[in-house]
Amino acid sequence: MEGTSRIKQLPEEVISRIAAGEVVENPASVLRELLENSIDAGATRIDITVEEGGKKLIKVVDDGHGMNDREIELAVRRFTTSKISSVDDLESIGTLGFRGEALYAIGSVSRLTIRSKRADEDIGYEGYFEEAELVELKPAPIGAGTTVTVRDLFYNFPVRRKFLGSDYAEARRIIEVVTDYALAHPGISFSLRIDGKDIMNLGPASSPIERIEQIYGQDFIEETITLTSKFGEKLTIHGVISRPDRVKKSPLTQLLFVNGRRIRDNRLRAAIYGAYEQEKMHPQYILFIEVDPRFVDFNIHPQKKEVKFHRTLRMYEKLMKSVRETLNRSRTTYSHLGEMPTMRIVETPITHVGETGGRQMEIGEMQPRLQAEERREEIRDESTYIPEKIWQIHDSYIIAQVRSGFIIVDQHAAHERILYEKLRKRKYNTQNFLFPIVLNLTPKEFAVFQDISGILEGYGFRIKILSGRTAVVEGAPDIFKNPTKEIFLEIIDELQDVKSLPDRHLELLKTLACKAAIKAGDKLSGEEMNALLDQLFSCENPFFCPHGRPTVIKISLEELERKFARNL
Repeated sequence: MEGTSRIKQLPEEVISRIAAGEVVENPASVLRELLENSIDAGATRIDITVEEGGKKLIKVVDDGHGMNDREIELAVRRFTTSKISSVDDLESIGTLGFRGEALYAIGSVSRLTIRSKRADEDIGYEGYFEEAELVELKPAPIGAGTTVTVRDLFYNFPVRRKFLGSDYAEARRIIEVVTDYALAHPGISFSLRIDGKDIMNLGPASSPIERIEQIYGQDFIEETITLTSKFGEKLTIHGVISRPDRVKKSPLTQLLFVNGRRIRDNRLRAAIYGAYEQEKMHPQYILFIEVDPRFVDFNIHPQKKEVKFHRTLRMYEKLMKSVRETLNRSRTTYSHLGEMPTMRIVETPITHVGETGGRQMEIGEMQPRLQAEERREEIRDESTYIPEKIWQIHDSYIIAQVRSGFIIVDQHAAHERILYEKLRKRKYNTQNFLFPIVLNLTPKEFAVFQDISGILEGYGFRIKILSGRTAVVEGAPDIFKNPTKEIFLEIIDELQDVKSLPDRHLELLKTLACKAAIKAGDKLSGEEMNALLDQLFSCENPFFCPHGRPTVIKISLEELERKFARNL
């Protein structure tokens, strides 16, 4: 019985756009493919220009070996490449690109222009493509090398275009991609210009360590130790890892490269953490893994994001061994490690701040006792605590007796709420630093810092932006008692992916309050604990920190009696 089939062959136009979507995810993925082509072409210099986050323009200029007119036409056809020619070549891929899909995919969703000239020919050519079809091919004056210009990305694919991020977010991804390839290929010069601003200008480096210093600065190098391990002819691991006494509270810089490509592999990341034997702190690392191409497979994902190692390499074990042996050879002491103190409850009598040996919390000017008593009468009954009945446990939580039971206060979350409202209401003074804080930033960090510097200045920071991706912080709100370079780097890191201006304001206030607040583990005097609770219950929203975590937990007498079966 014949009938109408519901299964149909898709038109070639639809097939090409679906295929393009597998390779071209966003402007950064376009740039990734173009950079790999330039590197495979033997370029010694690559210049990148971007407008509107790459949605309007991505232009890549290289001095590689170039193409003639026939090669320009073929390059944008699907499954055409100069890098492999047989199935056997897939077993030992020595180039970054090999699929023959990139330019076809890019040309399918943009207005693509390729200008190129081979060094051994007298004339260059320019090809213009729309929807991967050649519109015009003509002679063009150009030096040896190739210039690829991608305009109006996804102009013919509005569904995909509307899901792109903001110009700010897409530009951040582009900076990250250029940084990755600059690190992996230190002998190549790179420049990056976004919306008329010079973001990066790197000359050739003589070694990976020199390139790391070009991008991350001397301070980063001083906090790391060099790792070099060779396992026969098949495997070499080299790069830098954190000194064991310089691990961080957040994973700021963690980069792994395999044969010139950035990869993300949770198993290998776990191997590095295993070598440090860290649970709460995070090492920084930039490591380059060079593997005989016969023992690694990138032919898994269209964007080459995934990699598989041959089981005989035992990659996990060798990476952990390399990191652990490097740490053992270093003479740095593990000063930050140690056992957590056992639980203790100490009743702290009220003393003057000057009489306590603990760290002064400095949460603002102490209020006169009469005013504090008046404020306590204004808050709700269940949060009215008795000043003489207050304790600190684990140097992290405050227990205070109230009329109908007791409350437990998270001292960090509580102080975070206090400082957040002070910042929001601008109830602070700006203090000048005796020793200004100098920040030597990566291209990505510098771009973020330029974007948020105006907001920081609006909240009392005094900032100077110098040349060479250097910024100086000369002053800050007086809620910051011990500002450090690390705090500012963490602030930049946490704001990198915040897109809109209102969200950036809000997240900045939350982050500033969090970084300036007292921490779990800080010992407080009785006077300091009372002052903290006084100011907390004077806040507009005292029961939650700016991130939404509770600041106060109340346990009633009735609940306590039930726990001890006293009400049976």
